[in-house]
Amino acid sequence: VIALLLLTVLALGILLYRYLCHNKGDYRTTGELAPGEDPEDDNSNRPGSEKKEYFI
Repeated sequence: VIALLLLTVLALGILLYRYLCHNKGDYRTTGELAPGEDPEDDNSNRPGSEKKEYFI
């Protein structure tokens, strides 16, 4: 029973590790442009009437 439990925990750990390594993702800050994005197309030129989003 203990061996089966350890084997199950080990298998779940391996699957979780593979999932987390595969789904890392790319995170960009607001200061850097995305690849292929035009620097002239800046969002700061828009009027201030739209809502701003704040992430905490």
